[in-house]
Amino acid sequence: MRIVLRSCMAVMALFLLPLSASAAELSTGEKDTIFIGALKVQPSVIEMAEKKNRKIELKRVVNSLESQFISALNATRVFQLVERQRKGDIELEQGFAAVAVDPNDKNAAQAGKMAGAKFAFLPQIDGFEDASETVEHLAIGRVSMSRKLFLSAVVQIVDTTTGKLLPDSPTVQLAKTEEIENARPGQVSGSDEVIVALAREMAKRLSQEVVAVLRPAKILTVTGKQIMINRGSEAGFGKGDLVELYAVQNVKDEDTGEIYRNEVPVGQAVISRIDKNQSYATIRGDDLGITKGCTVRVVKTAAGRATEAEPPPDATRPAAGTKWENGTTPGSSEKPLKWK
Repeated sequence: MRIVLRSCMAVMALFLLPLSASAAELSTGEKDTIFIGALKVQPSVIEMAEKKNRKIELKRVVNSLESQFISALNATRVFQLVERQRKGDIELEQGFAAVAVDPNDKNAAQAGKMAGAKFAFLPQIDGFEDASETVEHLAIGRVSMSRKLFLSAVVQIVDTTTGKLLPDSPTVQLAKTEEIENARPGQVSGSDEVIVALAREMAKRLSQEVVAVLRPAKILTVTGKQIMINRGSEAGFGKGDLVELYAVQNVKDEDTGEIYRNEVPVGQAVISRIDKNQSYATIRGDDLGITKGCTVRVVKTAAGRATEAEPPPDATRPAAGTKWENGTTPGSSEKPLKWK
């Protein structure tokens, strides 16, 4: 039996320009402490899973995603996490459950503030599907199955000083497929592997989006044509990626008090070296004011750049397998082709 896994992603990028005042008042020179609430599942998602007899699969996704989201956020090394399992955290978590219902509940926010957390991350699953189709191959006595999984999750960010939700709520949608070919009848079933892989990818993407909202990637130093970036592979950067560099200014709307981030493109660079926590990139093209503190955003992955760089097929050469009118292929006749 051969199992093939394929994945595709439709991620909603969340580099939104408007910021809350809280996001603009993050600590400098130290890590902000955050609290991660228990992973919630929308009631309608639970009802649908029960209706389609997928309750066990949903529970497996929830258990895996909850632990992996904490690990993924911790791996970014951007925030200091408050451990939810400590004594007394039950009352704290009950307080944040109230925040999820009423973001303006300052008592719940105060509970988080007392625990030392400046922000509370409240993850929630708002979409889940697990569907499969089987095909019987009667001639050989085998069965194949095609399985498709979909998962959608959102993270609400709460300012513990006010109890209010930040306007930016990172949302990620992922889909994975699993193909099981030529299995014996009665032995074909979906694997746990694809569920864990889906949860792992979701945790990684959510953590990257949360970090991008509160702590966008920045340039640490500029040395000639080389820049050093305070994010690495754990934040979604990759060797060969093309990044856009922005000079940033926070602008306050006097009418609403909301803080907006005015971004001005000042150049581009290509990542040349990378590890889990940092990247080095080479400036490409014009430098319109690239300095320390400029924000960094991936605009094209290495894979995307490679695809664009592939030359178009040579129309003057016949395609492989092409046959002439006499039934022979190019070069197989009595007069072979001679390329100049």
